[in-house]
Amino acid sequence: MGRSNKPKKKAPKPPANSNISIVLVEPQSSGNVGSVARAMRNTDFTDLVLINPCDYKNNESYSMACKADDVLARARVFPTLESYIGEPSIVVGTTRRVGRNRFPVMTLAEAVPVILRLAASNRVGILFGREDKGLRNEEIPPCDILVEIPTSEDYPSINLSHAVFTVCHHLFTAQVPKADTIKAAPKEEVEKMYAHIERTLKGLGYGDAGGEYLLEAIMRNFKRLFGRTGLMLKEVNMLRGILSQVEKRAVDGEEGHEGPEQADAGERSGGAQGI
Repeated sequence: MGRSNKPKKKAPKPPANSNISIVLVEPQSSGNVGSVARAMRNTDFTDLVLINPCDYKNNESYSMACKADDVLARARVFPTLESYIGEPSIVVGTTRRVGRNRFPVMTLAEAVPVILRLAASNRVGILFGREDKGLRNEEIPPCDILVEIPTSEDYPSINLSHAVFTVCHHLFTAQVPKADTIKAAPKEEVEKMYAHIERTLKGLGYGDAGGEYLLEAIMRNFKRLFGRTGLMLKEVNMLRGILSQVEKRAVDGEEGHEGPEQADAGERSGGAQGI
């Protein structure tokens, strides 16, 4: 089935995104800054804040940003975290480390609905720390919420742009309208399909050699296979259309000329007589 050529209708931008700033505290890699801009653009975030950043206005940064250079170009720069911290009403800190000064820490799943509820009517800044050490202990107290991104205990370190994308993607998908669920075909239509499958198999001679038990086993496996998939009505109709073609070809073959085995035998017989 081919794709429709109709242009896809644009979904509205997530409402809370305009109130959320992605804040990088002293990022050390211009490539990471560009990658963060791209991650933001992928998830409809536009306000990038940089605290005492590295030199990011270079080819590496814009190359990694790809087509998100507009986010990068509009990035707002502050010399210190203190000079920015008074702007948002709510400050969210992301952390990998936990401890007495980093408690309580919410999971990302717990934090997302809270952040979105607050961002509905407040400016929210989400802080991401340095690539090597994250946020320092003295940068934790201003945070109203601390969030941990779960990772493997064997290798917990996560790239800065990946951390940003993970958080942004969770916030983005939580606001996107859910797609329509698959509507399964009516049970009556599915049963008609099974009867059609069995009739076609019998017409092809399935079960003749192995008895009725073989055909029953085949049908049982088909029902389990299709039962796991939750077929839609158009899929049921498609399968029945294929079965109808198989039945038609089988009948045409029986009513047509002799089969290849018979033709070969006739040729061999005629050839022998002519010798």
